[in-house]
Amino acid sequence: MRDPFSFRRQNRCAICICILMLLSIPILLHFQMDWAAYVVLAAGGIAFFILFHAYQRKVMDFFDEVNEGMDQMLSGRIDVLLPEVEDPENLFARFVSKLSRLYEALRIAEAGADEEKRVMQGMVADLSHQIKTPVANIKMDLELLSARKMPPDQQQEFLERTLHQADKMDFLIQSIIKMSRLESGAIRILPQQADFAVTLANALLSVSAAADRKGIEIAVDCPQPFPVRHDPKWTEEAVFNLLDNAVKYSSEGGTIEVRVEMREAGAYMSVTDHGMGIPEEWQGAVFSKFFRAPAVHNLPGAGVGLYLTRQILEAQGGYVTVRSAVGEGSTFTARFL
Repeated sequence: MRDPFSFRRQNRCAICICILMLLSIPILLHFQMDWAAYVVLAAGGIAFFILFHAYQRKVMDFFDEVNEGMDQMLSGRIDVLLPEVEDPENLFARFVSKLSRLYEALRIAEAGADEEKRVMQGMVADLSHQIKTPVANIKMDLELLSARKMPPDQQQEFLERTLHQADKMDFLIQSIIKMSRLESGAIRILPQQADFAVTLANALLSVSAAADRKGIEIAVDCPQPFPVRHDPKWTEEAVFNLLDNAVKYSSEGGTIEVRVEMREAGAYMSVTDHGMGIPEEWQGAVFSKFFRAPAVHNLPGAGVGLYLTRQILEAQGGYVTVRSAVGEGSTFTARFL
């Protein structure tokens, strides 16, 4: 255990010597004791030199320990030993404190970078899987179409299947582009006072075809007009993702309820489906980038929609939450300013 550095003794001694010299020399000269004044001056100079040398040695020892600690930092050690200073208000103590905090911040940033790298590797693997399947299907269908003659109706079936796979790839790529542009700041979300009923109607129009194919009825309760401060274009994207998610995981012939209301804390929109629901252990992760619960891993989707929704709403000062029970469905609630 290293003893803490103390610089007080040398500082006090040096101050005392200076004060005594300043007081005694004029007095001795006044009594014409020049020889005594010279003795005091010489003794004071020697004492001051000795104290200065001791102080310099202590400062050098201090920075030697700092240098040793920085070498430990560079080597990646966690338990870095930095010198301790007895007086916390001392300049050297503040220097050690800031150096220690800087190293801790760098360690946290490094840990965050490692975690981000790990997540990125997982994302790349998931993206590879997401893209590999439609590419393989498109390639196989085109090879079959070019290798043998088929009746027109069978050719049409293969072409429609290929188009469907191309649409999946296009959806995935567009979602990734939107996500990267939002994260990089290339897109600015500009809230303005606008009619949210119009924004909701546009989002509903985008999911109506998918809902019709599954025979799903969407019941909407929204005042008209409903002025809310929001970015109509990007909020429509966020609302579409919630509606598309509800349609995707609802059973055929089911219902979805959309409710929009004004409360004291702001405007709220809830989207309720009666589908498979989300297990409690996954509810905190559904808004993460590229997250797909094991139960829906084989269903269409890239795990980007809910992440985009959260980013868009948070950029406008809002948020989105989920309440769900397995086998009973889910309710996603978006709050606007």
